[in-house]
Amino acid sequence: MTLLNPTLPQPEQKDCVPTIPAAKPDNELNLSDFSAYFQASQAISHQQKNTVFRLRHKVYCEELKFEPPRPSGLEQDDFDRRALHCSLADAQSGEIAGTIRLIHCQQEPGPLPIEKYFAGRFTAPHLTPACFPRQHVCEISRLAVAAQFRRRIKDTAAKDLPALSSSSRPFNRYIAIGLYLMATAMCLEKGYYHGFVTIEPSLARILQRIGINFNQIGEAIDFNGKRAPYYLDARQVVANLQPEYLDLMQRLSSQLLTEPEAVASSRQMTTKTELTWAMA
Repeated sequence: MTLLNPTLPQPEQKDCVPTIPAAKPDNELNLSDFSAYFQASQAISHQQKNTVFRLRHKVYCEELKFEPPRPSGLEQDDFDRRALHCSLADAQSGEIAGTIRLIHCQQEPGPLPIEKYFAGRFTAPHLTPACFPRQHVCEISRLAVAAQFRRRIKDTAAKDLPALSSSSRPFNRYIAIGLYLMATAMCLEKGYYHGFVTIEPSLARILQRIGINFNQIGEAIDFNGKRAPYYLDARQVVANLQPEYLDLMQRLSSQLLTEPEAVASSRQMTTKTELTWAMA
């Protein structure tokens, strides 16, 4: 299957499931196996954060040339002081595969990057960060996938999307989606219900197809390629996610969150069914 077709058939149940499932054809992949290949975590310590910043430097400074190289080999900015950092690591080697961050305003109610770069350009003024309590807004940014875990999709509609799979790493194509699901889980746990992103419209369309529904709130600009601003109500994601991805979000959140069961009791979701965050 391709990334644009998120419908995944359920495999037959087996008495014994190996820790690392055997490689399967793309049309037989089950997203429930993703968490056996990749481990979700937060970067809390100084060393963990440096691992994230080092990956960002390789991707943003050395490979894509979006940012100038730093002598330290660490890509950081002022927003990292008020950001939460998440990462996915290869379950076998422990090597970091991808990272993403959430910039929040809980302790420091300063502007978000999107407010800086799109000032005066918003076309949906009722969905801008200024419309919501600052403690409930955040910006999801600095998605980075390590080169060895990605290759370009050769499609003009999605030419810059990372992370296709290979026969030896069948779930690589889902790394970027996994990172966004992790970021959404963090939004819900922390109460950052109103999320903002600046991404390529092609990536927004793919995420919308699985149920992560972004609302475009401004025209695309030339910012390291064509990027547009989007708004996301994290509470709506649970109601809209396709079942396979909702299950994946549960599995990743159980790895990621220190107290995942707290989400279920504190969230304010508009959903038809209740979500059990803590895995049985």
